[in-house]
Amino acid sequence: LGTKWMFPWLLWAYACCWSTGFCGKVVVWPTDASHWINVKVLLEKLVLRGHEVTVLVASSNLLIDYQDTSSPFAFEVLQVPFTQETLDDAMDEFLNFWMNEVPNLSPWKFMWRMKKDQEIFTDMLKQTCNTFVMNTQLIAKLKQANFDVLIADPLAVGGELVAEILEIPFVYSFRFSDGNVVERLCGGLPAPPSYVPASTSGMTDRMSFTERLKNYLFYMDLFFSKIWPTTLCETMGKAEIWLIRTYWDFEFPRPFLPNFEFVGGLHCQPAKPLPKEMEEFVQSSGKHGIVVFSLGSMVYNLSDEKSNIIARALSQIPQKVLWRYKGKKPETLGSNTRIYDWIPQNDLLEVKALEALTS
Repeated sequence: LGTKWMFPWLLWAYACCWSTGFCGKVVVWPTDASHWINVKVLLEKLVLRGHEVTVLVASSNLLIDYQDTSSPFAFEVLQVPFTQETLDDAMDEFLNFWMNEVPNLSPWKFMWRMKKDQEIFTDMLKQTCNTFVMNTQLIAKLKQANFDVLIADPLAVGGELVAEILEIPFVYSFRFSDGNVVERLCGGLPAPPSYVPASTSGMTDRMSFTERLKNYLFYMDLFFSKIWPTTLCETMGKAEIWLIRTYWDFEFPRPFLPNFEFVGGLHCQPAKPLPKEMEEFVQSSGKHGIVVFSLGSMVYNLSDEKSNIIARALSQIPQKVLWRYKGKKPETLGSNTRIYDWIPQNDLLEVKALEALTS
């Protein structure tokens, strides 16, 4: 062939070989609230690498905006029977319990209340699962799409059921469960109670005899165990890999399995410039620097008493304080403290003037 014909032939050959075979189709069964914030970053990176991501989302939820037309994900909305108001009220009551009632409860009352709240959210999960299973048209659509893998959070059961129905492998992404019950009973993770403290128990790997006994009883607690039936755990144990959202060196020494992978910092992003007004406030901090104060993604409100106690305490430090808070402005708010409905926490962590993050 002459040189002038070589390029068209090469272009044709390249076009014949080109395909999207290196990219996959991912379906997601997410957990709401802060869990969604974390996994969303993972999903965005998958999209950037050419993968197609479809999120199964309940019509009533806390943070997943399935009506966002700029979202890089496709959404399949499950029209659940519970309302947005019902979900919001349940979450507000749950947060109020943790913020205001827990310190005054006996261990038995605490466990009873935890069981009650767990039943409320578990019932909503069951309704969401039922909505999916009964939607034969959606199931047929998903099967026809030929997804390659499902990403789920084991704290919102149902993803493993979707994977079974679609006959595809699934991957878990989360931080931990109470008492590590899911990791232990379903993932098969070894946890010798003599030196591996159960998560949320408040103990370290250096325990007295009494603390070891308490740790053992915490592991054996029927309240946690009953939530995860044997058949469900067997299905959850089929997860290909468990992505643990922390660094291994933040954990106490313990045995791990090959399919448990630490992915701490996966949600971190390069810092962006701060809004002008916020940047000016940060720069005005001088040699003392700034403190970023946030109570997480779901705590928007506090009682007047607590908000004033916090504001008074913050007013006594020399640093400038950026406080994420949507509630009533405290009367004791100091001149060194600014309240924001939202703060770019990731960007603030890169500020050289940052002295402390309280969250």
